[in-house]
Parts: sequence; C-alpha cells; structure tokens
Amino acid sequence: MRQITSLRAIPGGSRVFLPGEAKHKREVEESLLGVFEQWGFRELLTPAFEFYVPRAGSEVLDAQTYRMVDLESGGLLALRADMTPQIARAAGTILAAHPRPLRLSYAANVFRHAHVAGELQREFWQAGVELIGLVSLEADAEMIAIAVECLQANGVDNFRMSLSHGAFLRGILGALGLEGAQRAELLEAIERRDSSGVTSLLKGVPRQKTDAGLLERVPECFGGVEVLRGVEEKIRTPAARGAVRELLRVFRILELYGLSERIIFDLCDFKDFDYYTGVIFEGFVEGSGYPVCGGGRYDRLLGQYGDDALGTGFAVDLNQMLPLVTQGAESRNGTDFLVIDLTREKRSGIVLSRKLRARGWRVARDIIRRDLAGSLEYARAAGVSKCLVIERGGKRGGHARLLEPNGEDLGAYPIEEILARVGGRDENR
Repeated sequence: MRQITSLRAIPGGSRVFLPGEAKHKREVEESLLGVFEQWGFRELLTPAFEFYVPRAGSEVLDAQTYRMVDLESGGLLALRADMTPQIARAAGTILAAHPRPLRLSYAANVFRHAHVAGELQREFWQAGVELIGLVSLEADAEMIAIAVECLQANGVDNFRMSLSHGAFLRGILGALGLEGAQRAELLEAIERRDSSGVTSLLKGVPRQKTDAGLLERVPECFGGVEVLRGVEEKIRTPAARGAVRELLRVFRILELYGLSERIIFDLCDFKDFDYYTGVIFEGFVEGSGYPVCGGGRYDRLLGQYGDDALGTGFAVDLNQMLPLVTQGAESRNGTDFLVIDLTREKRSGIVLSRKLRARGWRVARDIIRRDLAGSLEYARAAGVSKCLVIERGGKRGGHARLLEPNGEDLGAYPIEEILARVGGRDENR
C-alpha cells in the first residue's frame, strides 16, 4: 500500500471515512433517524453556509466559528458551528405558519475550531432533534428518553444520563452579583470541582441570604436524586430553588419511563453554549470522559428569530458514538459478488451483473485486464464474498463458475440457475 509521507492528505482535525467506516456511519445515522421518526420527528436539511452574525453571550462558540468572505456580496459568511440556531431561524421564518409544536430532526456536520482530548477537531458529525413551541417538563423528559433509546437501539448500554439546570448556577451567581472576569474564574473553579478555589474566589463577596456556602461544597452537588432533595432543603435563591424542583419533577416523569436507574444529577454542570435556560443533560458511556449526547431547553434563543420562545432538543455526537457501536458484518463486508468475465465481448458478465443487482446484491465487475489469480487476489484484499467467473471457451448457453476468493471451486452452473440459487438479497438476510 502506498504511503503519503511528504504531504498531508487532509487538514489536521479532519478525517476520511474509509468504505467500511462510511457504511457503518450511515447505518448508525439511519438508526438514529429511525428512532426520531418513531417519536414523530421529521427530518430537516439546512445549508452548511450561513451569514456570519456575532453571537452575543456565546463568545466561546463565536471564537471557534470558521468565517470567510462571500465572493458574491463581499460580506462575511460562516460555516455552521451549531445546528440549533439554524433550525430556530427556520422555525421563525419559513416554518412560521406551520402548527406548533414543530418536531424536527437532522443528521449533519458542523464546523468548529476546538480541541477534544487535547487534539484539534474541525468537523463534528451530529444527529439530533429539536422540539419547538412547547413549554413542558414532559417535553424535557421526552428528550432524555429519546436519547436513551438512541443509545440502546445501537447496542450501547453502559451509560448514564447526567442532568442539570441552566437556572441553578445562573440564579446563585446572579444573587451574588458576580459578573465579568470574577464570574468566569468562579465558573472555572466550579468546573474543576475545586472547593478551595471557590472559597478563595468568594472572599470579600457579601454572603447574606445567598447560597455561596453551597458553591463551596461543589462535590456534594453530584449524585443520585437524594442530592436534589438535600439541596432543596438548604437553598435560598428562588431561581435556583425553582431549578431544583423542576429537576425533581422531570425525574418523576423519567421514573414512568423506567429510567430512574440511568439518571444522575450534577448541579454544577454548565455548558459553553449560553442559550440553555432550563433542564440540560449529557449522556456518558462508561470508560469515556466525553459525552456521547447532550442537549436541553433553550427558550431565549428562539425569540431572536421569530415569535417562538420555547424550545428543547439534543444531539448525538457521532464522533463519540461510532467507536461504541459494534460494526456489523454488513458494514465490514464490501461486495457480495465480483464478476470476472474473461471473454472478449463481456456481454455475459454485464448481463449477469445487472440481473444480480436487480435482486439487491452488491456486484462489482473486474474490468482490469489481469489473469484469474490476480483477480482472486484482489477479491481477497477487497473483502469480496464470492466470485463468478465467465471463462473463455466455456460451456455454451451462458455458464459461470462460482469460486471462493481463496480459489475454492464451488462448481459451474447455468447463469439462470445461479440466479435461482442466490435469490434476492433481502431473502438471505
């Protein structure tokens, strides 16, 4: 195999899906879209380009966005960095007259300059749903239940859903009057679970009738539903108390789904995307430090694009998901039949290939001039299942010899008999 040594094949942070990997990715995407469809969501396709508009309150995402000059107008374009604003914009414009709620799904790539596990990543593949026009904790719980089904439908079972609420930390920090750099430093310490760092940063901050002491006990804000019940008894900030009570109500709904054992709570979790306003969640698989899915309620975002002010959704990160899903034989195997026609006119090989494809089989013709041994060597390397050889001077009436790629001879048969033997591909699954 040739090795590229002097030039990079693609920019860093990008990847090529090889044939088996591409098939595997498509199968997982179709599985996810199938789950979404069963829950009543309809697929939407959006453009990769959009007009660049700075996102107030979302500086991290804005800094990661790829921008370029529009050759047509001279203005700035951006590659989409997030699907949710695009769908929110569509909901407020071209879908404005459609009845609510809107149930929309997608499978697409987004582009950001970000580092994951210390490595640059520029392109992220996602599949997700957005439920627009409905304020309901049942809707928030439904997002979590759909995410669970997406994982289970692909054979991923060793996972937990970590729940938080956008109003919990926002309410406490607002009551403390923290803004700017001081707020950012405190959030960094909370993210590190650094209790002593939080205490240090809160020195000199007025604490009367606040929940500063709760922030200093960051590790205590993680665990089962008992964490919520313990915090609910102590919390003073009305917005944060309301967030905890909403999480308790969502948990009771998830109990009806039979998902209570899958749920943990992390009240000090927050997201880079500043538009999350209510229940937020992430799905973690055992052994992986990065979430495989996540989402939540983003009511403030929708008002920027129209009359809608209510929305919730989530996305599955296919970059994290694909390694967790066992690749089936159908993904690994390539071609079902390689037709090797050694005759001059090639008519029999073309006809046989066409008839096999009409029955659903994956068929390639070996059109490179080489001997039979070379064709079989190629078949083995390419993962071909069976070879059909039409020989020069063979039996009249259209016969083909069936071979294993290792050369084992399975016999010569009339072409019509071969077609009858193999039948349709769907019949053989």
